[in-house]
Amino acid sequence: MTFHCKRPHFCFVELRDAFSDRRLRFAYLPLAICLLVVVGCNTDVDQSANDNASDAAFSITPADAMNDPKLRSAAADSSAAQAAAEAAAAKSTPSSPAGELTIGDPNPGLRLAKFVKGDEVKAPLKDNVTVVEFWATWCGPCRAGMPHISELQREYGDKVRFIGVTREDEAVVTKFLGSVGPGGKTWDEVIDYRLALDDGGWTNNAYMRAANQNGIPCAFIVGRDGAVEWIGHPAGIDQPLKQIVDGSWDRQAAVAEFKQQAMFDKYAQKLNGMLRSGNFDAALSLLNEMEESSGGKSMPLLNNRLMILMMADRAEEASSVRSELIEAAWDDASVLNGVAWETATADNATDLDLALKAAKRASEIREDKDAAILDTLARCHYELGQLDEAIKVQQKAVDLDSNMQEIAEALKRYQDEKAAADSN
Repeated sequence: MTFHCKRPHFCFVELRDAFSDRRLRFAYLPLAICLLVVVGCNTDVDQSANDNASDAAFSITPADAMNDPKLRSAAADSSAAQAAAEAAAAKSTPSSPAGELTIGDPNPGLRLAKFVKGDEVKAPLKDNVTVVEFWATWCGPCRAGMPHISELQREYGDKVRFIGVTREDEAVVTKFLGSVGPGGKTWDEVIDYRLALDDGGWTNNAYMRAANQNGIPCAFIVGRDGAVEWIGHPAGIDQPLKQIVDGSWDRQAAVAEFKQQAMFDKYAQKLNGMLRSGNFDAALSLLNEMEESSGGKSMPLLNNRLMILMMADRAEEASSVRSELIEAAWDDASVLNGVAWETATADNATDLDLALKAAKRASEIREDKDAAILDTLARCHYELGQLDEAIKVQQKAVDLDSNMQEIAEALKRYQDEKAAADSN
């Protein structure tokens, strides 16, 4: 299996057997390198390669909708026209060098050809909080996040404007909206926020290229004063969006974290080589160097330190870092869910009580309405020998999303084990 990460240089594909592939579709950890994988589609590789990220291992959407050959064919048919349109638009697009746009900068505005869903939004983006999210119909992780973005739009109402922007042809998007999505509904019924067509790639250029972002889905939060407040994978948007809306957002801290991610990029090849050769001591020393350079510990660094320690079978050190990470991520459901899953499913799993604590908190944050997190919580109960509770929680997960085949399979496995135990 191949995949394309939001930051490809950090993708250590050889390590995929060290961690459960199926969790890739759930554990979005937005600022961590691919040891804790941020699932996304690389916009710099051809679409056929990105389609590999649309299989069942990468999405929570139904397989028939995700692997629709007609949908991919229609997208491919539009690629030539799209390229020509973008080339024409580039002539009138202001130069946007990679790395030019960062957190705290004024937003670039919008240049959109058409809104295919929802009311039109015009620049300047100001006075309202606006989320500009870049996606494509062929991107499995993009589709996987759409139900959650729709939930956020319903939750925030007029306080936040969500705009999904694609470079694809209108016919492709219209066909996608009429196709089957989660729960047997059409995607038009599932998606509850604005969708728009880019104007020859101008908006992608002004945001994605300017911010040096090469993977989708990718979201930009624009605050009420018109400044870019946050850039990242939509799966990690909940906490920053809440703070931006309620006025408690620390922009300076966000700037520092964004710069730290750029530092990860700088060290990518060196760290990659260390991990490929199994030189974990050198990798940990490099993380120490990163901490010194960036002014201390952070969630991304803790994420990666934990994964390296797990790979090196240093259980005692991993346990200490795991506790730190859970404390640091106490309000981040995505990170907590990922930590809980990796802990509960590791060989010779330890710290199961910590995993349970993290999973319970993650589910609490999502109000026990996230099937993937409930699946993690059930697995923690199961590994602790709490089979009845595991079945109870797993049933809730299945009730929330019966299309997630592996969640249903886990429930059956627990139930079969319970029946076998009762018969003895």
